[in-house]
Amino acid sequence: MDWFVVDGHEDVAMTLLLDQGRDFGAPAPEGRGLSLPDAQRGRLGVILATIFAPDGYWKGLSAMGAARKQLALYDELLDKHAEHLFRVESRGDLALCRAGGPIGVVHLVEGADPIASPDALGWWVDQGVRVVGLAWNTPNRYCGGTYDDQGLSDEGRALLQAMHEQGVLCDVSHLNRHAVDDVLLAAEGPIVASHSNAHAVHPHRRNLRDEHVRAIADREGIVCVVLYDGFLGDGKSDVDDVVAHVDHLVSVAGPAHVGIGSDIDGGFGTHEVPDGIDTVADLVKIGGARLARGYGEKDARGILGENWRRVLHEALPE
Repeated sequence: MDWFVVDGHEDVAMTLLLDQGRDFGAPAPEGRGLSLPDAQRGRLGVILATIFAPDGYWKGLSAMGAARKQLALYDELLDKHAEHLFRVESRGDLALCRAGGPIGVVHLVEGADPIASPDALGWWVDQGVRVVGLAWNTPNRYCGGTYDDQGLSDEGRALLQAMHEQGVLCDVSHLNRHAVDDVLLAAEGPIVASHSNAHAVHPHRRNLRDEHVRAIADREGIVCVVLYDGFLGDGKSDVDDVVAHVDHLVSVAGPAHVGIGSDIDGGFGTHEVPDGIDTVADLVKIGGARLARGYGEKDARGILGENWRRVLHEALPE
């Protein structure tokens, strides 16, 4: 099958900084799931590549310092692999993306700690940022995160307004239930969850409840399944567990509002992703598994990539 795959959440810069000396142009080493060759084999056409810089996470660096270091790494990476990777900044750029390459890179800020103020957002847009998650696991000046119950602050509301004005999507994946409620009330335009599973399938603070899934769909957004064992179920998972979350999300949101945000090279190794998914080259198995269950090809294509491509097209400038 000639899939076009969009991976809605990959910590590319974080992983390369942690794995000093690793060549992104070589197949991923054991325990890692993303490299340029793996992305090409897996028919990836777009990667949402994160800037991950919560306050205090990178020892010896401020949030802004860590973010600048990651942006510099992306610049080097895109320059080195210019034939195969490029930064997507417009609808025209998005139209140039092809399954297996050239692969478009869209930046997602995971935790808005390095964004000094809503007025500073324009600088980030100039760097290629098109998606922002207001907080990570812990609260910041904008919003509460996964493991607290704080909602959206006034400064967070101002940042959401700036994001709407500049075509930046809000990612609610790491926000707590109260914060998601606040964002849905305050934000204008589409909302995304770049890497979240279904709470109804596996109750976990990081998984979205049906009412939030439905509200994101109503806003023409997308909810993307994340391939981490701990968010998929109890114990070791497999592709069927992934498809169970996909199926539930489709039943709530409709097939046009579900995607993949694998996070396969996040803060865990491939020993904590489903059996049968060794690298991003195996993401196409999710589409194959849905076809095997009798679902239509159009829906499978949408979930693997076309739904993300539609959402990005609407958010990007001409």
